Amino acid sequence: MSRFTNFDNVEVEGNVLTKTTVTTKATAAAVTFTADEVLGGLILRDPAGASRADLLPTAASLITALDNPEIGASFEFTIRNTADAVETITVTTNTGLTLSGTMTIAQNNSKRFLAVVTSATAITVYSLGTVVH
Repeated sequence: MSRFTNFDNVEVEGNVLTKTTVTTKATAAAVTFTADEVLGGLILRDPAGASRADLLPTAASLITALDNPEIGASFEFTIRNTADAVETITVTTNTGLTLSGTMTIAQNNSKRFLAVVTSATAITVYSLGTVVH
């Protein structure tokens, strides 16, 4: 079943619910997030002892997981740095991705991202801002 459905001219009244899957990562090394983790919507990341440069999944893996969406389709996700010390997470690119904006997340901060499909093989990920906890 497709994770993404294209609706033209849809009007919604009232509340819209989305399914969120929370992923927790506490790895003492850089990690590569999977498409399912990113599409789940929320990643809680403890860099476990040092600052880390974590890799997003490839555009191809995200596009496949979205069941080949139209150009312009988008989704949001959040990464929260749950470190217990001054450790940062820097989100890094992967094949087919373009990053736009600040990609570093400080301790006890969350950053929201918007991923937009820009072609059949490419996605641009925009940093939307930081929340301090």
